[in-house]
Amino acid sequence: MNGETIATAAPACAPLSELIDLSDRSPWQGLDKHPFSFRHGLAHYPLFEISKLGALSEKVFDRADFSRYFGPDELKLGKPELKRRLRHAIENVGSNQRWLALHYVNELDPAYESLYQELMAHVEELAGYPVRKRMTWGSMSVFMNSPGKVAPYHFDHETNFLLQICGEKFVTLYPCEAVTSSEVEDYYRHNPIAGRYREELAASGITYRLLPGVGIHHPPLAPHLVRNGDEVSVSVSFYFTLPETDYRARVHQVNYFLRKLGVPPRPPGESRLVDEAKNRFIWAVSKSHPRTHDEALYSGVTRLLAPARMAKNFYRRVPRATTPG
Repeated sequence: MNGETIATAAPACAPLSELIDLSDRSPWQGLDKHPFSFRHGLAHYPLFEISKLGALSEKVFDRADFSRYFGPDELKLGKPELKRRLRHAIENVGSNQRWLALHYVNELDPAYESLYQELMAHVEELAGYPVRKRMTWGSMSVFMNSPGKVAPYHFDHETNFLLQICGEKFVTLYPCEAVTSSEVEDYYRHNPIAGRYREELAASGITYRLLPGVGIHHPPLAPHLVRNGDEVSVSVSFYFTLPETDYRARVHQVNYFLRKLGVPPRPPGESRLVDEAKNRFIWAVSKSHPRTHDEALYSGVTRLLAPARMAKNFYRRVPRATTPG
């Protein structure tokens, strides 16, 4: 893995009443601007034992979006078999070479919601402002990964905190400036793998070694690579979005369509009036009552892309004319 390796802080020894180390506040001045590591008190935390996460996985089927965990062929099976498969995959992550996740766990069980709120309270104390009053959305995910598994270069929309619970993980973070405008615009048309790694980025990457009790913050749109160590890794990501982050996303969405039309778009921040017009346009075509944050963020661009997708699917189904030979 390229980049400078930074020695981790010692694992947190604070009591559970201090879920994030409150003694070193200086890095938090760079929140949403620069990545930084910190100590936390969730190493080997009982809620994130593999057996408990396997049992928790059955609750994802109470949500409308449970299909995200399966491929199209698997979805033809009934819920009982899908429940068995997901739980079996989690409980055998040590040997099945899988990169697994459970999303929105705080919405699945009150114990995880309580933990999420405690973590956010710590963030508010360290950041110095009431994040929860300002944020448009927030949640928590758990990642359970087999030894040696790698997550490809990508970036995310949210303000993110990754806490290592057990095992070892290496995270290489790159500056937000490494992402091109076209990559961001492609990402906000709902393409989560829009980021493209380039060799010239290697020198700008900073690699953090995460051990139990160590966490890392990465700002919105900060690209990163993740590699697991030689043991099963369990890590927790908790995250939130702010109104200004969603606002910029809608500007990028309009810019995507302008670029496709051959019109060089103005980047966000260059003109307040132009940005506001773009923002209002996406709001107008988005669902008025979104059920999820994904719907709030992507329903407008999905509706705008729908005619092109329908035409493409129609074209694929039309028999091709053949030339007699």
